[in-house]
Amino acid sequence: MKQWEIWKARPPEFNTDHWFVIVSAPERIASPRHQHVNGLACFTLRGKLLGTDVQLNSADGFAAPTACQCDLLYVLEKSRAHSRTGQVTYERQQAIKRKVIEVLRFIPA
Repeated sequence: MKQWEIWKARPPEFNTDHWFVIVSAPERIASPRHQHVNGLACFTLRGKLLGTDVQLNSADGFAAPTACQCDLLYVLEKSRAHSRTGQVTYERQQAIKRKVIEVLRFIPA
């Protein structure tokens, strides 16, 4: 598992497995001491993209246009993640970073 890869997982809030973009730092992902990582949920795009989302597509590993929700981080158990589908392209990594900063209203110190 690596940062920006897309994996299936099921956090407690979900009834079924779902796709997530892994956004935790590489040190946390690699650490055997840490059992959890952070992920952004991805949903098949139906209709218009929301202002809090970034669109992903086949270049990122999805068969259909997909919305990556950037306004909520989910805690995922590393040991239960499975079925890696792809990796977010560099351009969309940058878009996700900008969107997270925008929607969570992070401002420079």
